[in-house]
Amino acid sequence: PFGIEFCVLYDLFACSVVVMRLLLAFSLLQIHQILSLNLQGYVRPRDDRERWTDDHDHPFYYPFFATLAEEGNLFDAASNWACYVPVLLHVAVVMAMNMGYRHVAEALTEWENHETDVAHENSLILKRFLFEAFDAYIILFYLAFYEQDMGKLRSELVSLFNVDTFRRLFVEFVLPMVLQHRENKKDKEEYGALKKMDVTTEDEPDKALYKPLRKQAKQDPYEEFDDYLEMIIELGYVCLFASAYPFAAFVAIFANLVEIRTDALKLTRVCMRPRSIRTSNIGTWQQLMSVIIWGSALTNCLIFGYSSKQLYEWMPDYFYIDDLGQHKMVQGKGWIIIFIIFGIERVLVCLGLLINTFVDEVPPDVKIKEERKQFIRMQLTQKLRVTTAKSSTLRSSGIAMSALMKMKGADEDIVSSAEK
Repeated sequence: PFGIEFCVLYDLFACSVVVMRLLLAFSLLQIHQILSLNLQGYVRPRDDRERWTDDHDHPFYYPFFATLAEEGNLFDAASNWACYVPVLLHVAVVMAMNMGYRHVAEALTEWENHETDVAHENSLILKRFLFEAFDAYIILFYLAFYEQDMGKLRSELVSLFNVDTFRRLFVEFVLPMVLQHRENKKDKEEYGALKKMDVTTEDEPDKALYKPLRKQAKQDPYEEFDDYLEMIIELGYVCLFASAYPFAAFVAIFANLVEIRTDALKLTRVCMRPRSIRTSNIGTWQQLMSVIIWGSALTNCLIFGYSSKQLYEWMPDYFYIDDLGQHKMVQGKGWIIIFIIFGIERVLVCLGLLINTFVDEVPPDVKIKEERKQFIRMQLTQKLRVTTAKSSTLRSSGIAMSALMKMKGADEDIVSSAEK
């Protein structure tokens, strides 16, 4: 009983520690996001005096940090290079927090004690995606639906794409290559010191043979988890905010071309040879992609009709422009605009459902070709089995005949010797 009580108390203590860590991480994440908004010059109450009569009325405005983004200051938002400094700081803090949360997510998933490795992996994917997606998209949602500033939203998307592309190149390839070069240089220096003292074992025949294997054993193991997660987050950048920045898809193509070459160099030069596992699909990642794609219908319709001036260009009678240049809904016609926004969203969803229903994932001619390949493969396999069985039968019968002949020869020898 004492052991059971101790285990229960220990589990409760461990759970409380994890909950405290999660709350602390969430609070730090909120503080970091607010500071990043101020340092990048996205929180400016004076740009919307109708909404914020005083600077201090804005809940996220911190004058000390916001003034650093003013013209001529340290993080000048109008500068061509100083504006990227807060973005780099934001990316660095996000990487550190994601690394910390990774250990928390792995511990929580381990405690859940899943029956299979697939269930364990799916649970870990969901935890890490929710945390990193919140961190990646919260500023974009703030600019799109709270500030309703499409210029700032486009600027943030461009900054994220540019910085994230170079971050992947540096973190996934350049930094590991530099560390490996230093390690190899250190090994060569140690070998040179041993060679001077005549204690080397280079004359051993297997040393040169196993040298590449020892070199690969020192490399970092390849983890496809982070590569999948990066692609899913990038898909959210492209799909969820497509109406605000349609050019993001072309930027993503360029970023993915760089990513392909970076991953190829990483797999051949930096990481160990990955373990090959045959799977029918990508599992939970496919479901997350579906959620992002279906959710993008709602976010883009809200940006189209609520945040930007796109619907105003089509239906100017339902909007008016105030003294500050902001477009506002005409009194009494807001319900029509809301009906149009959600009506377009429902039409897009129904169109997607119709496409999924009537358009096959695999074309019929491809299915026929695959079935034919399977049939030919089965026929060849069956013929191979029959041929193998016949050859084994003939071989066994030949062995039996030779044994009988030997026995018959031995009997004749016995008979002839008896007659003599």
